[in-house]
Amino acid sequence: MGAIQERQGTTLAILAAQSAEAANCRSRGGLMKSWWSRIWRQPSALADEPEAAPGRHAEQQRRGFVLLRFVDDLERDYQRSLVRLNANGLRAAQVLGIAAIFAFIALDHFSLQLSPAPVYQVLCLLSVPALLLPLLASYPPQAAARHQRIAFVSAVVLGLSVAWSIGYARQLRPDYPMQALLVVTAYLYFLSGLLWGRAVLCGALVWLAFCLPPMLDGSPAPPQLLYEAYYLLLANCIGVVGRYLAEYQDRRQFLLRLELRQLAEYDALTGLRNRRAFGQRAQMAWALAAREHKSVSLLILDLDFLKRINDQHGHLTGDDCLREVAEALRGLTRRPMDISSRFGGDEFVALWYDADPQWIEQLEQALRQQLALRQGPAAQVERLSVTGGGVRCWPNPRFGLQDAMAAADAQLYGGKERGRGVISWTRLEDSLDGPPPQTGAALPARLRV
Repeated sequence: MGAIQERQGTTLAILAAQSAEAANCRSRGGLMKSWWSRIWRQPSALADEPEAAPGRHAEQQRRGFVLLRFVDDLERDYQRSLVRLNANGLRAAQVLGIAAIFAFIALDHFSLQLSPAPVYQVLCLLSVPALLLPLLASYPPQAAARHQRIAFVSAVVLGLSVAWSIGYARQLRPDYPMQALLVVTAYLYFLSGLLWGRAVLCGALVWLAFCLPPMLDGSPAPPQLLYEAYYLLLANCIGVVGRYLAEYQDRRQFLLRLELRQLAEYDALTGLRNRRAFGQRAQMAWALAAREHKSVSLLILDLDFLKRINDQHGHLTGDDCLREVAEALRGLTRRPMDISSRFGGDEFVALWYDADPQWIEQLEQALRQQLALRQGPAAQVERLSVTGGGVRCWPNPRFGLQDAMAAADAQLYGGKERGRGVISWTRLEDSLDGPPPQTGAALPARLRV
C-alpha cells in the first residue's frame, strides 16, 4: 500500500505541476496562443487518450516494444491517438508541401526554366493531389482509423512522382538538380504522419525509383549519380534512425499518459473508477438519458461492519473484502453506459442506464451470489454483506443527478436503521417529466431475497 500511495503522490504532483504551468500560460494572456502553437500542440492532455483499461499499459511495458508494435487493441488506440493529437500539424505540413510545389513551379518557370512541361504536369496532377488527399481525409471524425493507409498511398505517389520528374528532366538536362528528393525524404519520415515501418518502406521505394532507372536503361549514367545515390541513402539512414527514436518516445509517452489517466481515474485498491471519474461519466449518462427519455438506476452500497472486519481479521482481509465487493459490482456493470465506482472508504456507487426493472429486482440476489463465491483472505469472514439504497428515476431539467444521489443516500441510511444486509429501492415518480414510460412494473420500496 505504501508503494501505491507513493506512486499516487508522484502522479498527483505531476498533474499539479501541469495544472500550474497551464495556469501560468493563461495568466500571460490569450495573445501568446499563436496559430502555430495551437497547430503543433503537444500530446499532454489526458482527455485526448482513449478509455484506459486497467493493466493494459503495465502489461505492454513489461513486454516492451522494441519493434514499435503494441498488442492489437492498444496499437489501434495508439494510432488513433497519434492522429487526433497531431491532426492540425499534419494538415499544416501538407498545406506547406502544396505551397512549396507551386512555389517551385513559379520559381523555375520565371527564372532558369530547367523543367520541361511534363514535369509541371506531373507535379500538378500527381504530387499536389497526393498531398491534398490526406489533408481532406483528415477532417471526418472516423478518418483516424484509415489514416495510415491513406498517408502511405499518398507518400508513395508523392515520392515516385518527384523521382520520375527528376529522371525525365535529366533525359533533356543531365545536370538537372535532384535536391527535391532530399526534401521529400525528410517529409516522408518526419511530416507525413507515417509509422516507422511504412516510412522506411516509402523511403526505400523512392531511393530505388531514383537510382535504378538510369542504371537499367542501357545509357551511361550521369557521373554524379553515385554521389547523389550515396547522399540520398544517407538521408534515408538519418530518417530511419530519427523516426525510430521519435516514434519510440511517442509510444512511451502514450503508455505514460494511459498510466497517468488510470491513476487519476481509478481506485488503486479495487480497480473501480474513483469518485471524480464517476462524476464525469455519470453526468454524461445522465445527460444522454434526459435527451433520450430513458431511465437511470442509481445504487449506493456500504460494506457492512468493515471496522469490525479490520479489527478481527486484519486490514489485509478488510482490503480483500473491499475488492470482493468491487469485483461483484464490476460484474454487474458490464454495459458501455453502466458505471461502478468506489466513492471512498466502504462506500460504492453504481449507475445503470435504461436497466430492465425485472433485472433490477434480481440485483440483490446476484450480489449475494457473487459475494458467496469469495476466495482468499475474504473467505475468513463468516458473513460478508452489503447494505444499499437505490433509486430508479427519469432525468429531466427539474431533477438532477445530485437529487438522485441524495434520494439514494436517504434509502441507504433508512436501510441501515431498519437492519443491515438489504438493498432498499424506490421509484421516484417526481422525476417523471410527463406520463411514466411503459418499461415495466413499479419497483417495491424494499427488496429482500
